[in-house]
Amino acid sequence: MLAVAGLATTAAQAQDSSPTRGGTLVIAQDSNPPTLDPQKSAAFATTNVTELIYTCLLRWNAGGTAVEPDLAESYEIVDPKTYSFTLREGVTFHNGEVLTSADVRFTFERIASPDTGSPWKSIFASIESIETPDDRKVIFHLSEPFAPFLNYLATVKYSAIINKKDVTERGDLAAGGAGTGPFKLDSFKSNASVLLSRHDGYYEKGLPYLDAIELRIITDEGSRAAALRSGSAAMSWVITPEVADQLTQRSGFVTPDTPAMIRALLIELDQSKPPFDDVRVRRAFSMAINRQQIVNVVWRGRAAQSASIPPAQTPYGVSSQDVAALPYNTEDLDAARALLAEAGYADGLDTTFSVSPLTLSDVTVAQVVQQQVARIGIRIKIEQKEWGALLRDFQGTLAPISMAGLAPAPDPEANLRVRFHSASSVNPGKTKDPELDALFARGRAANDEEERVAVYRAMQERIADQAYAIFPAASPMFLEVWSDKLKGYKSTPFGQRVLLRESWLTR
Repeated sequence: MLAVAGLATTAAQAQDSSPTRGGTLVIAQDSNPPTLDPQKSAAFATTNVTELIYTCLLRWNAGGTAVEPDLAESYEIVDPKTYSFTLREGVTFHNGEVLTSADVRFTFERIASPDTGSPWKSIFASIESIETPDDRKVIFHLSEPFAPFLNYLATVKYSAIINKKDVTERGDLAAGGAGTGPFKLDSFKSNASVLLSRHDGYYEKGLPYLDAIELRIITDEGSRAAALRSGSAAMSWVITPEVADQLTQRSGFVTPDTPAMIRALLIELDQSKPPFDDVRVRRAFSMAINRQQIVNVVWRGRAAQSASIPPAQTPYGVSSQDVAALPYNTEDLDAARALLAEAGYADGLDTTFSVSPLTLSDVTVAQVVQQQVARIGIRIKIEQKEWGALLRDFQGTLAPISMAGLAPAPDPEANLRVRFHSASSVNPGKTKDPELDALFARGRAANDEEERVAVYRAMQERIADQAYAIFPAASPMFLEVWSDKLKGYKSTPFGQRVLLRESWLTR
């Protein structure tokens, strides 16, 4: 990881006052949530709001390294296929209803229902039944061992607990619903704002300190930066290095002590048809890439070389120093040209590369890659597409090459399985590899962390060896910036703002 040192006030330096209650935190938000139903959207813009409204049986600790009790005051792994949870007593939803085991069972039954259309249905497919012997006891019976289970249960994106009565009365949570989180929804004006207020019945005594949070939807990065400089917003995030430099060099702003290199950039190659159905072409492409040059040019060093699991996701990620040791990950133009000639492309080849300008650094990466692979005769035409079209290309394998950043996931399986397992409904490159599938099965069944680490390291070795995808770098999801008037706040490795429940504003 690379720290942004010697610039703005660091988070550690900013915590110099005692908590006070009151005040409204205004956040310049970069994108509009397509829905506020936590079970119907995989969009980061949805989770970024719902994680303040809803909570889960478990939660991640402040460092994002381990899970701990949340709505469940305790839990027990009875055996590899049985998990028992005891709920906190007296927890209430924002609509006044008391949390019971029936709400937990309803949550996962709704995810599993085809009528819901939840993107998380397959994740929880191993839940065979849910037993609720009393109002506070929930017992999950799985059809097979599922090592990532607790990690998913600690992440609002996948398992926010909803209220059965709330869903029954509303019929839909698209405009928001009643959670058990520190803030409740007051209003949602699409493409304009989301207003949250303190949930006075929140179960962590004395929290939250803030009266309210207003998220103003400002999609233009320059306008978000201007809102910070003018003081009309106290928190936002940016991606463009130039904008980040301008903000972090000003006094009055705080940045994370060590931004986590957690957003792995993924270049997907269509393995279903020529030229990338030939492993020699894919390997040649990989060896034509100078990954460190991409880190230096695009992010000015605020990124790191990465394998298929970003280095910040310890202990599973390969360190940036060790990425070059993976097969075909070191620049070797002579070997790359030889492989292309062996595959029948001695004169090179022409192809297209789909990318979205939504994240400007992604376009720059595509341009650098275009220049790098041209040295071995791969001639790329870059096609910039709006985000929705790019996602269709990426998920539908509609372009020979497409690229997108992977949002942080709570478990190494989350992003890898949907991208590379042969049974995945997404699988953008159309990877079909029994050896990789077997590794996925081993990773799911292994409850010992050392064994899981070994499995996922082997998986990354296999992906690199077959060059199923190219990972140019891992960067922070964004550079988070906030006013030094906001105290007690800490960024998390997964880009969550859940710790706003412990933050306060100075007068």
